Amino acid sequence: MRLKSYYAGTVEAAMSLARQELGEEALLMNSRPAPPEARHLGLHEVVFAVERDPPPAIDGRALAAELAQLRRQLHRMSARWRRINRFDPWIEEVADELAAAGLDDELIAAIAGKLQPHPLAGDPDRTQQMLAQELAACFGVEPSLESPAAAPSIVALLGPPGDGKTTLLVKLAARYGLPTRRPTHLLSLDTQRIAAADQLRCYAAILGVGFEAFESVNTLTQGLARYSQKELILIDTPGYSPGGLDLDLAHYLADHREIDKHLVLSSSTKSSDLSNMADRFAVFQPSKLIFTHLDETERYGGILNQASRTRWPVSFLSSGPRIPEDLEPATRERIIQLVLRGERGALERAATA
Repeated sequence: MRLKSYYAGTVEAAMSLARQELGEEALLMNSRPAPPEARHLGLHEVVFAVERDPPPAIDGRALAAELAQLRRQLHRMSARWRRINRFDPWIEEVADELAAAGLDDELIAAIAGKLQPHPLAGDPDRTQQMLAQELAACFGVEPSLESPAAAPSIVALLGPPGDGKTTLLVKLAARYGLPTRRPTHLLSLDTQRIAAADQLRCYAAILGVGFEAFESVNTLTQGLARYSQKELILIDTPGYSPGGLDLDLAHYLADHREIDKHLVLSSSTKSSDLSNMADRFAVFQPSKLIFTHLDETERYGGILNQASRTRWPVSFLSSGPRIPEDLEPATRERIIQLVLRGERGALERAATA
């Protein structure tokens, strides 16, 4: 047990200082007027006891660096990672940094296989350019809300719960419906969440666009026919957890190719879970990917992993709750910038290694 004294102008102030440093579990042992020799520190002294020394403060940057190094070591232990070992140190260093950015081993190995050493490979700017070219070839973008050979444009948002489909739907209406004066209508099939339809109805009223909620696929068919004079129809669907897919809706959307189906995924979700989600929602036959919650992570490799793996182009990126400011059309340049952000320093180290 360790004893420590705290001094302040009042007993309460001294106790507050002790609690801030030692925590609520510290025991008050004694309080008294400060002795003459310590009076310059404060008028009152409190003595607290703790079972052990408090843990040292954690250096967030140092911890992040250690975790990044651990990830690199784990990647190097995998069987697929050993395919990179035949490359020179510069390419291995670049591969390490791609792993730290969250890219999957298989994609890293494919990129590393194309990054043959170049006379200017040691130059950071040249390295960035070469790497960006290889990454750009791995995925596509298609920032549009156009139904194939259909008028109106009918867009459905799919995805797991909590990935921001409803807010995203409103952002799309505010960005691509109102400014262009396209007659827009919002539809909801989300009867699972409490007051989900009410939330979207309120947004529709604020935007000045139409809204209707539907209970089933059959009523949705009737609604689409009723609003055929609109130019843009946006459909909100329930967030389906594993094992809870609505196969009637899945088959309906898969059969109606005129509906532009976007799978909405959170960029803060780990890559293996993103893969499972994409596989689960493949039954809906989505044609594009949207990534949300860009403001909740610093590793964006999952975006490139899924776009490369599924061959579905990325249509939009969403980074926060503001409507519609936190929505942007996807571009290769933007996604590559996200994936490589903060990598310049590491590539400079590789150049001098």
